[in-house]
Amino acid sequence: MKRPVLLLAGAFFLVPALLLGYRVAVLGYPVFPSVPGETWEVHMEATIGQGHSNRVALWTGLPPTGTGVTVFDEQFFSGILSFTLHVEGPNRFGIWSGPLEQEDARIFYRSTLRFRSPGPLLTVPRRLGPYPESAGREEIALAQSLTKRWQSLPVPTRLDAVHEAARGNWDSPPPSEADRLRWTAIYQKLGGPSALWLLFRAAGLSVRLAEALPLSERVYTKALSFLQVWDGNRWVRYDLENLQRISVSTKVLPLARDGAPAVRVTEGQLIGLRWTLAKRTPSHWRLHFDRIVRSRHFLDRWSYFHLPAEFQETFRILLLVPIGALFIGVLRNIAGFPTFGVFMPVLMALAFRSTGLAYGLGIFAGVVTLGYFLRRALDRLRLLLVPRLSLMLTLVIAALGFLALTGNRLGLREFMAVGLLPFVILTMVVERFFILMEESGFRTALRTALGSAAVAVICYQLLNWERLQLSFFLYPELLLAVAGFQVLLGRYTGYRLSELLRFQALRTRA
Repeated sequence: MKRPVLLLAGAFFLVPALLLGYRVAVLGYPVFPSVPGETWEVHMEATIGQGHSNRVALWTGLPPTGTGVTVFDEQFFSGILSFTLHVEGPNRFGIWSGPLEQEDARIFYRSTLRFRSPGPLLTVPRRLGPYPESAGREEIALAQSLTKRWQSLPVPTRLDAVHEAARGNWDSPPPSEADRLRWTAIYQKLGGPSALWLLFRAAGLSVRLAEALPLSERVYTKALSFLQVWDGNRWVRYDLENLQRISVSTKVLPLARDGAPAVRVTEGQLIGLRWTLAKRTPSHWRLHFDRIVRSRHFLDRWSYFHLPAEFQETFRILLLVPIGALFIGVLRNIAGFPTFGVFMPVLMALAFRSTGLAYGLGIFAGVVTLGYFLRRALDRLRLLLVPRLSLMLTLVIAALGFLALTGNRLGLREFMAVGLLPFVILTMVVERFFILMEESGFRTALRTALGSAAVAVICYQLLNWERLQLSFFLYPELLLAVAGFQVLLGRYTGYRLSELLRFQALRTRA
């Protein structure tokens, strides 16, 4: 390798090493910045119309305050209605009410939440809880008779036995044929969720009905209903749709507990309701932000933390794009991954941050497949290059717009974020895919598409690494180290790993 290249790469490594060492040794910066906790932004919007009178009243469950969760920056917009915050046991309800003229009323709620261990669902129960309202005396008496055999068992064992019995798997010896027939009739009358609730309560277990939103970045039009049963250490959750236990690792945002509905209208009618959850990182960095803003040191005064908040979000990701480009160079020049273009995977990875990985890959595959068939149809018209690409661009944007409208109707936030997909790059990918298909065949085109998707997934995981985001935001001089690696990579002229595998047969013969 030539000396000027080594000197340039060495300079790129030396400068960030000196600056980073000075920040750590003199200014007291952390060597490995941390991003503790999870912060989420919650939006709720609803539309209320008149019912039998000109008054309306809407109750909605709000995020709880207490163990494991902190609610701050709450904002309420009630328009022409009045707003009241009502606390009822462990629940917090927002009540929008008042007279309504001919037009419908729109209300909004916004808050920022920070979750910490052990979580908001670990509060110790004070009572066993009620029986389901649909269960009468006869049903309760039969459930108590059937569960009497388990009363002496430890709570976790009793809980598992009741769950299996509710699914029809009675332990040995099973109940009498008459009792099983009576229970089957009750099960069909009440339905699976109420029957499971009835058995848990009859077995002396603390049980309560709760409604919550799964903690993921998407749009919800209704809350998830589930049962919570106390096993002696924590609340165990059961999905009421399939009667399966919900994994402890599944995080939810509680809206209502102890059987209270998350949303109810006492007057008027609910026309539309939508909850939107989005993960946020700014407050994770508050500790570093406060420290740097108060500092008068030259390096701190030139920190990215002094940028307006709306621009910091952009630069947190933008500073990682060179890392993504470096990985693309490594995967292409050393590993031998085939891709459509050089920067397409990193642009796709940026778009996947809004759509999510699974939806993003699905949209990418769907648009490329649809675009290929459209391009094949356009080939018969024998259009010139620029008009043809312009027409393809129009069709790609139309497809993305249709997905956005579909996502709005279905409440899928990921489909509404497709506008961030690099549609120009998608248009060129469709063109390249068509040319590869015609010149090299389906196998080569598919391999290149899969290679592009794989590189985009790797870049996506890299861009979503919050500790890496904070490190480059706090130490922007690390970009020079990335440039040094890129210089060294640019002088690599050896074999690619894929070529070693490709020509393995020739090497064996030699």
